[in-house]
Amino acid sequence: MLTIILCVYNEYGRLNIAYDELTQELKTFNEDIEIIIIDNGSTDGTQEWIESLQDSNVTKIFNETNIGKGGSIRLGISQAKGDYILIHDPDLEYSAKDIAPLFSLANQENADLALGSRILGGGNISYKYLQNYLGVAALTKIINILYRSKITDPATAMKLMKTEFIKPINLTNTGFNLDFEIVVKTLRLQGKVVESRISYYPRTKAEGKKLKAWKDGIASLSTILKTRVQSLKRMVLT
Repeated sequence: MLTIILCVYNEYGRLNIAYDELTQELKTFNEDIEIIIIDNGSTDGTQEWIESLQDSNVTKIFNETNIGKGGSIRLGISQAKGDYILIHDPDLEYSAKDIAPLFSLANQENADLALGSRILGGGNISYKYLQNYLGVAALTKIINILYRSKITDPATAMKLMKTEFIKPINLTNTGFNLDFEIVVKTLRLQGKVVESRISYYPRTKAEGKKLKAWKDGIASLSTILKTRVQSLKRMVLT
């Protein structure tokens, strides 16, 4: 079974389109599917749209307060029943068409973590903001130096994780820096990481982009550095 986690906050008008695209793509899957939609206190009609969904494969979680994207992902991981868990942003920046190749690669390589890379293969990536591009590039280089890895896009919001590997990991972040925490703790615990090229359609802040380059970048750098020296015993839940 594949569990797909959709974390949303004020994505009315985008979530419904992304959800329709996702369900169409999943019709080609031979795997059983579980979808967990977690609303982080939306006030724009997103919550009402989720409530109207009639799908027995969908689990709906409504947070009374905003616990952050990372906090919602951690909640979804704890509730997941699938053998693999996919994080998929339903904000139209990522395409559901890239899920099948990523899932196939993870199974073929028996990977613990599969990243949907926007960089792999040397293709051009379009960012609306230069500081976002430079920040991700710098953080990626730091990770590859400190962890002796060769990954290209640790910041990607499309991550596929083997459930038996990720659930025992003590994830602590509640913000966007959870993306980096998942990657670096997988590397520290010697998990197998693979990447598959995906498409990317970035949006502006006016279109709903919620990432704050400097604040989230500094938090992610702190996570990368702390994890490098953290005791391995503290990374695993007891």
